[in-house]
Amino acid sequence: MNYYEETLLKIKEKIDKNELQEAIKLIENELDAPYLPKDFEEEIKRIYGEIRPANSAFSISEDDIGSFLRDSKEKQLLAVDWLNKQNLRNYIDLCNEYLTSDAYINAKVLLVDSLIRQEIGEEIRMENEGMEYEFIPKYLLPVEESDGFLSGSRYINEVYMKEPSKIRIALDLLYKEAILSLPLNLDEEEGIIAAERIVEYVDKAFEG
Repeated sequence: MNYYEETLLKIKEKIDKNELQEAIKLIENELDAPYLPKDFEEEIKRIYGEIRPANSAFSISEDDIGSFLRDSKEKQLLAVDWLNKQNLRNYIDLCNEYLTSDAYINAKVLLVDSLIRQEIGEEIRMENEGMEYEFIPKYLLPVEESDGFLSGSRYINEVYMKEPSKIRIALDLLYKEAILSLPLNLDEEEGIIAAERIVEYVDKAFEG
């Protein structure tokens, strides 16, 4: 059983025991991550939607977006998730305002990822840790198509050829590192260096 299967089992056990607040906390901790496997993310979002209304959580509308983007990490993630489902060409000013603010980096990079996938052709600005970036999203690659992610993936698959559980964990970690580098794409050498570091981390984790 891998990490995501174990986490899903823990969430369901909490729900079975009617420990809904603890289940919600587990789900929100996972949703806080910049990357989740698609099947796992869809399942915990489905569960979240079922149990959250009874627990004083909030819904979101277009009128809420501005205030949510200036609020807690959770609310920022909810606002970005809402934006990511819209045509971002209609929200360029809002995107620039948010990405140049002192906001939650995990939410920022998810928004940048959506700008790239929607092939936005307008100049976007972003600030992170004192660095300023100006970029046009349509000229950047989605993380999984970048040279760095591809080279790192090849390295991980070669090292763990007969250990699929390690491959999945290592690729998830590589994706997380790559997306947190946005709006810069990792180059081939950076991807291999990141993959070597991740392999060392995973091996130590399995030793424990």
